[in-house]
Amino acid sequence: MSNLHLLRPEYLLFLLPAWALVWWLLKQQNDEKKWKEVMDEKMLKHLLLPSDIHASKVAAPWHLGLVLTLIILALSGPSWKLKDSPFTEDDTKIAFLLATKKSMLTTDIEPTRLSRATIKISNLLEQRSDTQSALIAYSGTAHLVLPLTKDHSIIQSFAQALEPDIMPLEGDNIKDALLLAEKELHTKGATVIVLTDSVSPSTVKLAMKEGLKDMHVIFWQMASNELSNVNDFKSAASIVAGSYVPYRRDESDVEHVSSYIDRNFKNAAQDENNRYEDAGYYLVPLIFLLMLLWARQGFIAELWRRS
Repeated sequence: MSNLHLLRPEYLLFLLPAWALVWWLLKQQNDEKKWKEVMDEKMLKHLLLPSDIHASKVAAPWHLGLVLTLIILALSGPSWKLKDSPFTEDDTKIAFLLATKKSMLTTDIEPTRLSRATIKISNLLEQRSDTQSALIAYSGTAHLVLPLTKDHSIIQSFAQALEPDIMPLEGDNIKDALLLAEKELHTKGATVIVLTDSVSPSTVKLAMKEGLKDMHVIFWQMASNELSNVNDFKSAASIVAGSYVPYRRDESDVEHVSSYIDRNFKNAAQDENNRYEDAGYYLVPLIFLLMLLWARQGFIAELWRRS
C-alpha cells in the first residue's frame, strides 16, 4: 500500500459541491430555526419534540454525503497495484527488411552486400534463439517472405535464396517495406531491422506520414563507408527515432543490433509496467449496498426534513 495514489486526483474537486449540498440539506432540516420565523419562541418550546429523540438517528444528508464521497473516490482512481505486464516473459519480435536490389550485388563487402547481409542475419539469430522473426524482401515493391516464426533455420534458408532477379520491380521502396513490417509485427516493443546499402530519408518520412509508429527501426548499413552515404542513414534513423549501425567485418555490429533489440524491448516493458491498476471498482459493491437504503420508504423525504 506504500504505492497508494490516485490516477485522476482532479476528480476530488467534486467533493466541494457534494459536501456543499450536504451542508445545505442539513440546514433545511433545522425545524426550530424555520418555526422561529413564524411562531413565538416561548410557545415553540412546548410544541417541538426534544432534539435528543433523534440523536441516535443518522441523518439522510450524512448518508448522501458518504455515498457521494465514495463515488468521487472511485472516479478518482485509487491505485496501488501494477497491472500484469505482457512483457514479463521474453516475447521479442523482430522483422528483417532485406533490400533485394541490384546494387546489393556490389562486392565492396565480400562476397556481396546481399550475401553478407544474410550472413549477418544468421549471426544475429544464433544469438537470439527465442526471438520471433519475420522476413520481408523489398526493392521496387515489398513482400512478406516469412511471417513471424521461431524456426530460424527457415528464415536463414529463405534469406539466402533471395536474389534481385526474382523481385517483380527494381527500386528502393523502403516506405512500403516499413509499413508492411508494422502490419506484421503490430506489437509495442517490436524491432524492425533494415539491411540495405542505401536509404532515402525523404521516403522514410513518407512512411511516418502514412502511419508508421510504435516501431523501433534499426538501419543496418550493408556497404562500405566509402561507397555509402552515412549521413542518409543517420538522418533516416533520426526521423523515426531509431538507430543506425554501420557495417563491421567482425561481429561487433551484430552485438550492437542485439543490444538495441534488448533495450527497445525493456523500454516498452518499463512503460507498460508503469501503468497502475484502477482499484476504484472495488468501491462499487459498497456504494451499491449503501444506495439500497435509498429504497427505504421515506428516505428521500428525510433528505429535506427528518420524520
